[in-house]
Amino acid sequence: MMEHPERDVARMTKGPDFMNDVLAMCRDLPELTLKSQDVLIEEGVRTDRLYVLKSGAFEVVRNGVRVVAISEPGAFLGEISTMLGSAPTATVLATRDSVVHVVENASAAVRRRPELTYAIARLLAHRLSALTAYLVDIKRQYADSDSHLTLMDQVLGNLSAMQPAAFEPGSQRKDVPDY
Repeated sequence: MMEHPERDVARMTKGPDFMNDVLAMCRDLPELTLKSQDVLIEEGVRTDRLYVLKSGAFEVVRNGVRVVAISEPGAFLGEISTMLGSAPTATVLATRDSVVHVVENASAAVRRRPELTYAIARLLAHRLSALTAYLVDIKRQYADSDSHLTLMDQVLGNLSAMQPAAFEPGSQRKDVPDY
């Protein structure tokens, strides 16, 4: 735990070594060791735990589709369900022997620890920035096209402008099951 959260949060906003800051913040937390192919987070099963990758690698699988691989120490796992107070929307599976720090009672921890909340918010802001850049690229490439990518541009634009009250995890399509 950080001794001076306000000062440490301010330092984290300026430092280029964000992931090491996250690991330092978690150094006193319990660790969990997983073997390759162990499931860390199961889609749809609420646990109120947040994890920080210390070593190893994971893949995120949503509704049977591999979404992303995560191998950078300091990466958060389970942050979306923690922040939304919902069941996980994906399964997180170890792809090699791995160690994670465990934040128990994660929904309370993010309300109680501003440095943790800030770190998650920063991660989510980086993701949103990357998705927005991708959206701009799609708009530029396919603005005058009549292809299905024009529709994707509209969908991504609508999703990025959604307000919290309008958001429900899962699919809005009736032919696709909720995730």
